[in-house]
Amino acid sequence: MFFFAVLQFHAQANDIEITGKISNDSLSVENIHIINKNSNKATVSNQYGEFKIPVKVNDTLIFSGIQFYYTEILITQQFIKSKKIIIKLFQKINQLDEVEVKTNDLSGNLVNDASNVKDSVSKVHSLANDFSMIDFSIPVVLDIDKFSRSRTSNDDQLMPPSGDVLGLLSFILNPLFKEVNKIGAHRRQRKNEERVYQKNVVETPEKIIAELGESFFTKTLHIPIEHITPFMNHCKSKGIIDLYIKNRKIEVIDILIKESITYRKLEKQD
Repeated sequence: MFFFAVLQFHAQANDIEITGKISNDSLSVENIHIINKNSNKATVSNQYGEFKIPVKVNDTLIFSGIQFYYTEILITQQFIKSKKIIIKLFQKINQLDEVEVKTNDLSGNLVNDASNVKDSVSKVHSLANDFSMIDFSIPVVLDIDKFSRSRTSNDDQLMPPSGDVLGLLSFILNPLFKEVNKIGAHRRQRKNEERVYQKNVVETPEKIIAELGESFFTKTLHIPIEHITPFMNHCKSKGIIDLYIKNRKIEVIDILIKESITYRKLEKQD
């Protein structure tokens, strides 16, 4: 009894429960996850932004929320003495890039505006606009002209000599073969991406367990060791695989903490 009393006294001497309050622009913030990085103990702020968590000197507290910037606080002797901590979080804001608006002082007259714009309009020889030498009474649209208009600039190089049947077939079928090859390459790429994703789906939960440690699940999340794998399968639908691959580990921990409460309730109902 004396031995266990000494251990309990020693633990109490090292760990002190402090209270805290989290705010953003003078407004209380709830559902912020607070994790003791050293002891793996965690909690969540209530509707008033308040929380309690056991700490000791030199512990690091992590404050995270999807809509706020990630924050770490080192526990000093001053926090231990006051047993209080006040945290201000900064909300994430999507800001547009700088937009510069320029005016060209256009008058609406095409001739004047084109002459006033510098280095933006190609310079054309003055004779290019002189149509005095053309007799517009003579029709120029012939059958051969219609055919020429339907051809691209590269057709002269691709068209086979007249009477070359094999060349004609090659000319017709080459575009088809190219499209078939593109479709096949696209399908192979999709299959490869699906194989990589399925491999990540299988391996990522084990990587998360190995990185966080079983004690995080059993002590912090209160998930029995035999339920860790089913719990991770439960959390797959919440996007933890993609978040972990993108190295957004704090958001993965946020989801694990939230879903552990739901998972325990489901287990009790069963």
